[in-house]
Amino acid sequence: MHKRPVLTRERLDGTAVDIEFLLIAVIQGFALATLAVDSDAVIGGAEWQYWPYVLGAFILILNFWSLAIVHSISFISWPFDLVHTLLYFLVAFVEVAAFAQVTHPATWFGMMMVFFLVSALLYAWDLKMIRERRAEFDDTPARRRLYDHILRWQVLEIRWVVPAAIVFQAAVVAAMLLAPDLVLGGNRHFYVILAQDLFGLVYLLAIIRTFAARRSLLTACADADQGIAG
Repeated sequence: MHKRPVLTRERLDGTAVDIEFLLIAVIQGFALATLAVDSDAVIGGAEWQYWPYVLGAFILILNFWSLAIVHSISFISWPFDLVHTLLYFLVAFVEVAAFAQVTHPATWFGMMMVFFLVSALLYAWDLKMIRERRAEFDDTPARRRLYDHILRWQVLEIRWVVPAAIVFQAAVVAAMLLAPDLVLGGNRHFYVILAQDLFGLVYLLAIIRTFAARRSLLTACADADQGIAG
C-alpha cells in the first residue's frame, strides 16, 4: 500500500514558490537566448546605432528577473494564483517579440509600449495578491513591517514607475506616427533608446537598493518566527 502524501501548509507554500522560481528561470532564460540570437546581426555587423537596443533588452531581462525574484520570496505562497502565472507568460511573450525588433526602431518602441501596458496588468494583479495576503503578515511586528515595505514599493511602482514608462513609450510612438523624421531621421532614435537605457539602469539600481532593505526585513521575520517556534 502506498503511503498517502501529507499535505501541510509549509509544503504547499514551498510548492508555490518552487513553481514561481521555475517559471522565472524558464521564461527569462528563453528571453536571454532569444536576445542572443536576434542580436547576432548587430554584434557581427557595423551598425553601431543598434547596440543600445541590445543593451536595453538585456537591462529589461535583469529588471524583470530581479523583480520576479523579489516578489517570489516576499509574498508568493499558497494558494497558488494561476492568473498571476498566465500574466507572466503574456508579458514574456511580448518581451521576446520585442527582442526580435532590435534593428527596427519603430517596431521596437511600439512593442515596448505594449510590453509596459501588459506589465501594468501584472503589477495590478500583484497588488491585488498583496492586499489579499495582508492577514498573513499581521501576527508579528516584524511581519507587519515587511508587509508595509512590500505594499509601499508596489504602490509606488504602479502609480509612478509603470505609468512613466508607458507615457515615455507612447510619446515616442506618437512622434513616429505624426512626424517620423523627428525620431528616425539622422539616427535620432539613438538618443531616444539611450534615454530608455538610462531609465532602465536607474530602475535596476533602485531594485537592488530596495532588495537590500527587503532582505533585512525578511531576515528579521525569520528570526522572529524562529524565536516563536523555539
